[in-house]
Amino acid sequence: MTFSPDLAACAALVQRADPDRFLAVMAAPVAARRVLFPLYAMNVEVSRAPWVTAEPMIAEMRLQWWRDALAEIAGGGAVRRHEVVTPLAAVLAPDLA
Repeated sequence: MTFSPDLAACAALVQRADPDRFLAVMAAPVAARRVLFPLYAMNVEVSRAPWVTAEPMIAEMRLQWWRDALAEIAGGGAVRRHEVVTPLAAVLAPDLA
């Protein structure tokens, strides 16, 4: 089975940022990887928000961006095009986001 480009991007992000978690996901069945990689990629993005800038306001803006993206998923409508948000929306039920 091959992954979509977005799912492959999620896997690459997790591999770079959290190699131990990447190896754990690779031990999971392929079907589980399709769920785990987007979740763990979102975790990487959110957890590094305070560390990618020295400006607290910019970090808050990054976190608000993720809140808005999750609200779009929860709304069940169209979600923004993003290498992590798009596959995340495919695996999260709107009532879980």
